[in-house]
Amino acid sequence: MTTPRPHKPFRILLVDDNEPFLTTMEGFLLGDPDIHIVGKATSGEEALKLAGEKMPHLVLMDISMPGINGLLAAKEIKASPHAPPIIILTFYDNPEYRVAANKIPVDGYLLKTQLGTDLLPLIKKFKSQSTAPPPGKETAMHTILIVDDSQTMRRMVKASLADMPDTVFLEAENGLEAIEKVAIEKISLMVLDLNMPDMHGLEVLNFLRGHRKYRDLPVIVLTTRGDEASRKAARTAGASLYRTKPFKPAELKQHVLELLGGMS
Repeated sequence: MTTPRPHKPFRILLVDDNEPFLTTMEGFLLGDPDIHIVGKATSGEEALKLAGEKMPHLVLMDISMPGINGLLAAKEIKASPHAPPIIILTFYDNPEYRVAANKIPVDGYLLKTQLGTDLLPLIKKFKSQSTAPPPGKETAMHTILIVDDSQTMRRMVKASLADMPDTVFLEAENGLEAIEKVAIEKISLMVLDLNMPDMHGLEVLNFLRGHRKYRDLPVIVLTTRGDEASRKAARTAGASLYRTKPFKPAELKQHVLELLGGMS
């Protein structure tokens, strides 16, 4: 008997500087119980941030926005590892915009007047591509949570692990945010800094190991503190591995692979 695959909602990021339109779009899409709106961005800058944090399956992107416009934001998102499909959704049926979008390339270009007729069939296509496993193989997806108050360090860790197959990345900039993400997401492994505002890394470890659900979650402590007292405290609190910054990307990746069981 074949075990049914667990239900996973199709995550969509909405990007438009018109907030009433975002609300309308959210209501329109949530008529499908399989769709989950992971974020609503009102600028290109916010879209880039949410795309990196939320790892959506699909981005619906307006063009005309303040600051970074939708085409520039789409180009940057598409340059990232494991980039999601992007559908441009705009009022502008401009040949120059279409040419620029095709050069990125985006995965669809719709006018907002086509929303009611063409958007849902296109989303259905991407949903089927997202949920269908390769023939004869069930893919195990891993989610790695990177916790550090330094955005630069989070990006460095993510870049070191970016080519790992079937892996998505979440980020938290402090301990409280990390615990929130662990509570709502199924995390496979955590890379954890120690010195952070609001909640120290050791407090995060104590919280995790104090709950049966998270007791076996692999946690790599990655910190500037190289003293033996900090190392011992982290081990006592339940760290799976303790490494100091600066780190070697290849070594970090190898440690992650080992803790995840070789990604098999």
